[in-house]
Amino acid sequence: MLIDEYLAQVRQGELQSIRPGWGQGRTTFGGLVAALLLENLASEVEASNLLRSISVNFCGPLLINEPFQLARQVLSKGKSISQLNSQAIQAGNVVTQLTACYGIERASDIEVEASKVELGKPGEGTLIPFIPGITPEFIEHVEMRVNRGGLPFTKSKSTELAGWVRLRNLTGAVRDPHLLAIVDSWPPVVLQLLAKPCPSASVSWSMEICQPLSLLQSEVLADDWLYYDAVVEQAHHGYAHTVARIYHSDGTLIALSRQLIAVYDRR
Repeated sequence: MLIDEYLAQVRQGELQSIRPGWGQGRTTFGGLVAALLLENLASEVEASNLLRSISVNFCGPLLINEPFQLARQVLSKGKSISQLNSQAIQAGNVVTQLTACYGIERASDIEVEASKVELGKPGEGTLIPFIPGITPEFIEHVEMRVNRGGLPFTKSKSTELAGWVRLRNLTGAVRDPHLLAIVDSWPPVVLQLLAKPCPSASVSWSMEICQPLSLLQSEVLADDWLYYDAVVEQAHHGYAHTVARIYHSDGTLIALSRQLIAVYDRR
């Protein structure tokens, strides 16, 4: 199934399980889970309230082909800012939790614009291929082209991973749930420092929306490329802290992303 089919099931209250094709082994790709949890909040949010930030905790694996439920809770609704919580629950346990902050536009005397950056030609770079049995299944749904850094487990000397990315088989405009799946699709930048495969897991993930998609000068359409640039801020004692910037193809900063990753390279 395509991501938009799953998002439609969420809106219609029909989502029951994730089929093979969006997996990382037996576990569902975290970016898809986050997208579903954000879509689960859509009915609670007015159009004037724009997504400003998300915080995700991956509490456990969401297993493929196993039933699960979505729950939501309005934490607060103010005149300008609202906070909502969304959960994926499987076998009685919360496996993923997302908290989203929405806020309306307000007049302010503070105006600091992020500088636009030169990114090169959209879509250039080395394709991360989908290789059945080797790469995660969900890679089939994403097109990623690396400009800087290396692939996982290549003993790269670089602590940066950057390149172009877009989802395959989309129609219409890219929405916030799509953005979450796009950003989380990149392999953890720290894994390229290792020489051989090892288990790893995203513990927590937060993202701040610097420029809401609906306020960009040009709409991000299905075939448009976004640019992802991540660096390892620090890594030791089995944990890595990474920060990423996500840009529109015109160089406009869209979002800031931060992840805590557990790496099990010595067991």
